[in-house]
Amino acid sequence: MQSQAPANDPHLDAVLPLTARSLAHDMAAVTASATCNQIVRAFHDDLRLHSLPVVDSGNRIIGVLRALDILRRGTEGFFHELHGRHSCTRIMDPNPLVFEASETLLNMSKAVAQLDDRHLVDGFFVTEGGMYLGAGRMTELIKAVTEQQLTTARYANPLTQLPGNVPIDQTIQQMLRTKATFAVAYFDLDNFKAFNDVYGYRAGDEVIRLTGCILQSIADESTDFIGHIGGDDFVAVFLSPDWEARVQRSLTLFDQAVLQHLRSEHIEAGGLSTKNRQGVEVFHGLVCLSVGIVRIAPGDFALTSEISSRLAEAKKMAKQMSGSSFFVDRRAHE
Repeated sequence: MQSQAPANDPHLDAVLPLTARSLAHDMAAVTASATCNQIVRAFHDDLRLHSLPVVDSGNRIIGVLRALDILRRGTEGFFHELHGRHSCTRIMDPNPLVFEASETLLNMSKAVAQLDDRHLVDGFFVTEGGMYLGAGRMTELIKAVTEQQLTTARYANPLTQLPGNVPIDQTIQQMLRTKATFAVAYFDLDNFKAFNDVYGYRAGDEVIRLTGCILQSIADESTDFIGHIGGDDFVAVFLSPDWEARVQRSLTLFDQAVLQHLRSEHIEAGGLSTKNRQGVEVFHGLVCLSVGIVRIAPGDFALTSEISSRLAEAKKMAKQMSGSSFFVDRRAHE
């Protein structure tokens, strides 16, 4: 999967933040042992501090302390007498905005869109396995989402509007970088040249668009990624644990939908004939999908080029099967 962008394009070296983990910064947390007076003093002493997470003895987030709320309450009559020496849990909000480290930017941005405007300044907190990892800023989330959208649009395939090679590579790099467990699938149309020769390039474009729509329909938009390398080649990056069922669904849908683009005589014959360069009639099967899949666990691969090579091998194996088929390479990287 080689990039189509110029060699000096800065996007080639940039890895877009795709999950909450990449937006998490170190921020000290407080425990229930901190008093209300101590919290008021902390916010007074550091005006750049907008919020503080409260964690329990297991380092799990149980609430958030907001500077605006705390400083306002600190000016109330008898606040220090009534609450000052008591646990800060008295004045915390028990419903902070928390994301697991693997959460995608898309889901994060949807959650933020539902927030009360007053709470946008708080930022968000990131956990891993339920334990506090760090804090993130809303401005960085918005910037990351915007950058992701711009990069996707810039390198989108003009026919399907799906992300092209640069976003594909960046997505896989990010999965490797965050040590995710995922699967990459390489989709290729078989007998497509023969179909184009008989039906024309416009019909071929329709089948390519059909393929892109089907792949989008079987993917979980909040976790999976669909890209269009070019021509009749597509890539899917699956975080969904049921990726194998999703791939099988795509083959079933394609085999059903492509019939609308074929003439009855070709459907009945199970294929069509074209002449080769020597003028000899050659019979080809109906256009179908071959999918090579590589399942990747943390540490299996270091580079996208290694995955690309393994995908090509898996796709060749799938092409040796009849009809729409997929082959899964389950080997660890050697």
